[in-house]
Amino acid sequence: MEKVILIGGSPMIGKSTASILLASKLLYPCISTDDIGTIFQATSGFEPMKGQFYLDYYANTDKQKLIADMVEYHKMYEPAILSLVNAHSAPWSSPIIMEGYALYPSQLSMINSDRVFSIWLIADDGLLEKRLANDEAFYQAAKEPEKVIENYLHRSKWYNEEVYKQCKGNNHNHIIVREETTANEIVEGILELLYSQP
Repeated sequence: MEKVILIGGSPMIGKSTASILLASKLLYPCISTDDIGTIFQATSGFEPMKGQFYLDYYANTDKQKLIADMVEYHKMYEPAILSLVNAHSAPWSSPIIMEGYALYPSQLSMINSDRVFSIWLIADDGLLEKRLANDEAFYQAAKEPEKVIENYLHRSKWYNEEVYKQCKGNNHNHIIVREETTANEIVEGILELLYSQP
């Protein structure tokens, strides 16, 4: 069994739920790249939102800058992610599941182990719109909820398309997630790919 399982995908696609379910089946601890980012912010002082309320940041920031900020932020703490993956893939270390949207297929070339299994969850057309529209708790305090939804969705769809392009270009494992896809079905798909490896 691989020592490290990476599960990437855009926000609201179901990574966290699927990762927790998978972790309970395999008895692996599960961590999020969000947690690594939180530690990075505390130690580096880098803050993409620069003290703004998160809803104001999404409403008032240009779409392309939202993407640029996300990419820069992910790049800044990528070494911490890769270091953790390489450490846990060593034969003497404990296994982990790592999930998060700071994971990209292109990072796999920087991982120094063949004991890492990676998979990306790709949103089908319309899925992210529906999930975000239904998550009123996310945007209900916004002064301009329509703008928040529009900009946040634009960034999420960019990430989704970029990851899908990288997966197809390098034949990486991925699962298309549709509106009717359940977390259990995602886990079953991951296990099927995991156990079918040579």
